[in-house]
Amino acid sequence: MQVNNSVNQALNLFKQNDSSTNESKTSKESVENLEDTFNESAVKVSLSMNAQVILFSMNTASSMKENTIAQGAASFKISDEQQEVLDFLSGKSVNDGEMSLENIGYEGKPILELTPQEAQDLVSEDGFFGVEQTSNRVANFVFSFAGDDLELLQKGKEGIIQGFQEAEKLFGGKLPEISYETQNRTLALLDEKISSLGGDISQES
Repeated sequence: MQVNNSVNQALNLFKQNDSSTNESKTSKESVENLEDTFNESAVKVSLSMNAQVILFSMNTASSMKENTIAQGAASFKISDEQQEVLDFLSGKSVNDGEMSLENIGYEGKPILELTPQEAQDLVSEDGFFGVEQTSNRVANFVFSFAGDDLELLQKGKEGIIQGFQEAEKLFGGKLPEISYETQNRTLALLDEKISSLGGDISQES
């Protein structure tokens, strides 16, 4: 989940020049760029899905103490991935300072401090972590650096799928239905963009 280059750098790596040396360098940088695109997308999705799951759990539990991850943090050693999620949800910056609730546009109080009702509001139809806003946010993140570049769009989509898979693993292989609805809508938005540019989505999933 380490991402070494900025999005702005990613957008510049595909510039070509006439020098064979520079072409070789650009080719190498392009490969690194695709890896960064994949990693950026995976991190973005994984953290967004983790937030959704925690909010859903808070909404269905009588108190935050019933949440398995929060309870686990206090009662037994948790993994680095789980600690990163807890840090993110408590308002701290993670992923080498590149991800936080604030820089994804969330302006409320830390998620781990919410009441069950406040959590329910956030995952409601019009909530910040509801299906529509979350899928729009993740898809627009990919669009912002990929533009009309089919290769970047497809790599971003792969990263999104990886992010969902990472979230599933963290929560025992199963996410709440809202997360799968978000996944489906996010991928549909990306497929629509890829298809509009003449890309093949028949074997993408």
